[in-house]
Amino acid sequence: MNENHTNQQGLTLEEIAVHKQALKIAIAEQQKNVNEAYRQVVAPFSDAKSVSGYIGGRLLNGFTMIESAIWGFRLISRIFRIFLKFR
Repeated sequence: MNENHTNQQGLTLEEIAVHKQALKIAIAEQQKNVNEAYRQVVAPFSDAKSVSGYIGGRLLNGFTMIESAIWGFRLISRIFRIFLKFR
């Protein structure tokens, strides 16, 4: 019976305290990484005031004014064609 107790590894209170402090530091570092990743994911959406502003801003930032005008003209002409079919 005494053999079971002699095979166990004993830790001192100082070793436990050092290990606990190291774990706290590791947890704090992981929490900082999670918060930074969250900010990077949410940042594009926090800039927009509304959903339409976000979508419109993303669409128009990639296009020049001429491309936007052509895209708008095509969209309007397709809508008019749809209405003319039902007329």
